[in-house]
Amino acid sequence: MLDIFNMLKIQLAKMSQDGSWFVGAAGGLTIAIPEWIYNDKWSNYHSVLISILLGVLVFEWLVGGRLAKLSPVKRKTSEVAIDALVRDGAIIAICLGGYGFDYLLGTGSVIFAMFTVAFIYHNLYSLLANVTVLGWGKHFPIWLIKWLDNEIKAKTEKYFPNNDSPQK
Repeated sequence: MLDIFNMLKIQLAKMSQDGSWFVGAAGGLTIAIPEWIYNDKWSNYHSVLISILLGVLVFEWLVGGRLAKLSPVKRKTSEVAIDALVRDGAIIAICLGGYGFDYLLGTGSVIFAMFTVAFIYHNLYSLLANVTVLGWGKHFPIWLIKWLDNEIKAKTEKYFPNNDSPQK
């Protein structure tokens, strides 16, 4: 049991930079309130969470691809795409593994919800920063831009290191 707790602790620590672990835990506990969370069978709620995660991952791929095309830094290799696919597959596997741990530990869907909400938050954060770097940030409220500030800086440095961003 201690090994499982340490594994979860290490995984959550990796996502602490943008607060994903906190949002995932809070979201998982908030989602835990409905009765489906106590059911050990797969439900539509599980499918909806995975669908939201897949949607965010797909949009992140699309927007990231657009940024890569506009970027003067050329990293358009199949290796980069394969690495991203492996990363996204690992994210889905971790979420499904959380469901497996829930089943084994008899915790309903708390672990599944925690990981899935954390990954949705983490990837949505990245997606919104990518969209902002593309120049669409003018449609966002100021508080959202402030929230994304560090990620926007990191994305701008990654894709446009000479400060020739497409933002106008």
